[in-house]
Amino acid sequence: MILRYPSYYDKFRCIAGDCESTCCAGWEIDIDDESYRYYMSVPGEFGRRLREHIKQYEPEDEGAYESHGFLLKKNKRCPFLNAENLCDIYRELGEEALCEVCTNTPRNLLEYGGERELSISASCPEAARLLYRSSEITTFVEKEIEDHLDFEESEEEIAFAGLIRRARDGGIRILQYRQLSVYERLAAFLEYAKEVQMCLNENEPERIVTLSPEDFIREREEKTWKKGRLSNGEKHRYGLFLKRMISFTSMESISEEWEEMLKLLERQFAAPSDGAARYEKAITGLQGYLEDSDREYEYEQLLVYYTFLCVSRCVDDYDFLGKAKVVAVSFLMIRDMDAALFVEKGEKYEKADRIKVVGIYARELEHSEENMEYLAEEFLFGEGYRTEDIIDSI
Repeated sequence: MILRYPSYYDKFRCIAGDCESTCCAGWEIDIDDESYRYYMSVPGEFGRRLREHIKQYEPEDEGAYESHGFLLKKNKRCPFLNAENLCDIYRELGEEALCEVCTNTPRNLLEYGGERELSISASCPEAARLLYRSSEITTFVEKEIEDHLDFEESEEEIAFAGLIRRARDGGIRILQYRQLSVYERLAAFLEYAKEVQMCLNENEPERIVTLSPEDFIREREEKTWKKGRLSNGEKHRYGLFLKRMISFTSMESISEEWEEMLKLLERQFAAPSDGAARYEKAITGLQGYLEDSDREYEYEQLLVYYTFLCVSRCVDDYDFLGKAKVVAVSFLMIRDMDAALFVEKGEKYEKADRIKVVGIYARELEHSEENMEYLAEEFLFGEGYRTEDIIDSI
C-alpha cells in the first residue's frame, strides 16, 4: 500500500519532559482492548496502581471510542503523568506498554482508498515548530509499504477516494501558488471547493477531473482585490467576526489557555463603539507586519496543513466544501487570535507566539470530536458561513 506524509514528518521527535506542553492532559485518554488486557495482567505494586486508575465507560458516555479509559486527575491530567511531565507507564514498563492513543499522539492517521496518510498535530509545540520551520513549499513523501488496511473497500469506493484525493491535492496546488497573496489563494481555494461540491451534490464525482485548479487561480488573478479592504466594508467583516465568536465561544472548552484567548479577543475587539475599527486596524496591521517580515508563508503552511489533515475525510460524508470551510475558518480564527495578541504585545508577533496560538487552536479543534461535529453543523446551517461570507472575512 501507499504511505503518504508531509516531508517534515520524518524529522519529528518527542522531546518529552523538555516540552513546554504535554500530550497527557486536557482530554479523555481511552485504552484499547489489547492494552486493557495487558494492564489487567501486570503484577506487583505498579499493576495495582494501574488497575486503580482505570475506569469503564458507560454506554451513554459521549466521545468514548473504547470500553475503558484512565481516571484523570485535576486539570484532566493523566494519573501516570508525573511532576516532570514524564510517563510512569513508559518508565516502568517500556514504550511497548503504551496504549494505542498514547503511542500515536500527536500523530494523525487517515486510511482510505487503499492508502494511508500520516501527519503530526500542531497541538504539539515540537510539531508546530517543524510546520513553520522554513519558508520552503511543503512537499509530501510517498512510499510503498508492506501493509494493508484492516477493512475492505469496493472498487467504487477506491475510485471515489482517488477523485477526492485528486481534488484535495488540487486545492493544495492553489494554496501554494505564490504569485498570489495567501489571502487571494484562500479565496480561490474556496471557489474551487464549491465547484467540487457541486460535482458531488449532482452525483457526478467523475466531473472532478474536468476542474482545473489553474483555472481558479487565473480567475482570481483577474478579479480586483484590495488588500485589507473588502467591497462590503469593515463593518461587514467585523460582523462576520462576531458571528464566529458566537460559534467558537459555544464549543466545549479543552483548556484554560483557550478560555484566556477568547477573553483576549473580547477585550481587544468587542467594544461596541469602536470594535469594528479596532478589529480592522489589528488585522491590516498584522498583515503588513507579516509581509514586511517575509512571514506570510506561515499562513500558507497552516492552510496546507489543515487541507492535508481534513479535506480527504469527506470520503465518509461527501462534504468536500464543509471540510474546506474547516480549513478556511481555522485560518480566520487563528488570524483573529494572532491579531489580538499582536495588539496586546505592542504590534509585535514572534515565532514563539505563532507556535503558542496554533497549539491552543489545534487542541480545541483536533482533540474534540464534539467540537468538530459542532462546527460541521455550524457551517451547514449557521449564519456567516456561506462560501461568499468566508471569502468576505478574509
